[in-house]
Amino acid sequence: MAVIVSVIDEPRSAKLGKALILMVWLALASALCWSETVWRDEVRALSLALQGDNFIDMLRRMHGEGHPAVWYILLRAAHAVVGSPVVLKIVALTIAATAAYLLVFRLKLPLSIMLLSLFGSFSIFDYAAMSRNYGISMLVIFLIVLSWEKGARNGILLGLLFALLANTNVHSVVLVGGFLAYWFFDLILARPRPPLTAYRAFATAAAIAAVGIVLCFVTVYPTFNDTGQNDLSGENFALLVLRAFALTSSHFMAFYPNSVLELVVAYPLAAQIFAALMSALIYGSLLALANRWPAMIAAGLVLLGLSLLFTLVYPGGYRHQALWLVFMIAITAIESQRDGADVAGIEAVDGIVKFGRLCFLILLALQVVSGVEKVHQAFIAEIPLSRSKDLGAFIQSRPDLKDAVIMADPDYLVEALPYYVRNRTYLLREERFGAIVRYTRNARLSLSLADILQTAHRLQQSEHVPVVILLSQRLDQITAPVSLRESYVWRLSLTPEDISAFQSATSLVKRFGTVVGSDETFDVYVLK
Repeated sequence: MAVIVSVIDEPRSAKLGKALILMVWLALASALCWSETVWRDEVRALSLALQGDNFIDMLRRMHGEGHPAVWYILLRAAHAVVGSPVVLKIVALTIAATAAYLLVFRLKLPLSIMLLSLFGSFSIFDYAAMSRNYGISMLVIFLIVLSWEKGARNGILLGLLFALLANTNVHSVVLVGGFLAYWFFDLILARPRPPLTAYRAFATAAAIAAVGIVLCFVTVYPTFNDTGQNDLSGENFALLVLRAFALTSSHFMAFYPNSVLELVVAYPLAAQIFAALMSALIYGSLLALANRWPAMIAAGLVLLGLSLLFTLVYPGGYRHQALWLVFMIAITAIESQRDGADVAGIEAVDGIVKFGRLCFLILLALQVVSGVEKVHQAFIAEIPLSRSKDLGAFIQSRPDLKDAVIMADPDYLVEALPYYVRNRTYLLREERFGAIVRYTRNARLSLSLADILQTAHRLQQSEHVPVVILLSQRLDQITAPVSLRESYVWRLSLTPEDISAFQSATSLVKRFGTVVGSDETFDVYVLK
């Protein structure tokens, strides 16, 4: 009853304070969102969503891309209304703002966890300012929390939410398994035994979730991005699994701010120390749930599940790793509801749980530091995530390049351009026009600078338009033959002779500066 009172009869001052906190978050997230230069993964999703004549055709064409359909459906629907690429930011920020509202006003969390969660890098940048499909996961997870303890658990409602969560991204399938594990162990460990209707609700939810998981995998596999997965040839599967279990923290080092990660890269001893500290923080955070075994088991299973995914399928970036933090926040909120008391006055717990809560607070505080770094990069250092916006402005300032064909090495440098310019783009390795790179082995995996120049001449002759070439490599800094690895399995060969011939046939018209968080900077050449 106390929880109900804390929601309905919350003091006016507390409501005003929460409203102010949310407004600060909204101002910060909006500023980051609208100042952020979109990069290739964001625009790639929009390009995929706009394929085909209708939704069915779009779904057919995106089959095998590597992500389930929810994000693409939302983008296509929003674009049908707005008719502009800006829907990327509108949809992402709307989803994030809704999740932030639930976090501040609806989830029953200690104030410290709520504030650190709200202003962590994942909440203000990766799931809000960056227009990706991971923010949907956070919103759906918070909706699951709100639906969890409304009287007898509604198996149909929770099952539908689980199915929806499974179709936001592949990683969230692991989170669905975590919620089901939490529910299962909560049932079998409960005393006295729950009634039969509780087991029926669980079975109903599990069945609907299973349908959603199958739908996710049917959409994603078989993937046409066959080079984007971990190469496990020659590896011992059992050893890989053991490594995932024993070295879990190695897959979550992005929880550290960039300033710490720079030390990790520069100093091997520091890498070992910070890896050990991360292990202590992650496993210590699980102890915050030690007084509730179902919750701790579920959080541990999600941690190991994500570690296995990162080990066996493809590596995880921060946006993937932070899903575990969101799951921990959700489980903490559910347990706070279960306590039946105002979260500010929860009874004292034993030392192990207190230690665990301290570890989790430190983990969340590290995310706030990362968020501060994002704000500094955006508004003080003014270093963009990508130079695609700058290239768009440059192309628009040159009337002679209005109809130019743009090609690049690596190919993926052109994927962000449709957000800023209407120029056609050509994919060198797949030898076709397009703005969606397929990371497939059925392509030219090895290229030389001579191949790039030859293709540019061919396009100039066949299309009768200027040809713009973007190169990530600074040719004037290369003095000896090299073979460089790009993306997953691509290679680019450069020789002094090829560089000289290329420079004679092109004009270097623009060189863009550094970026942070991606590799989307380049030199711009125009074929003579």
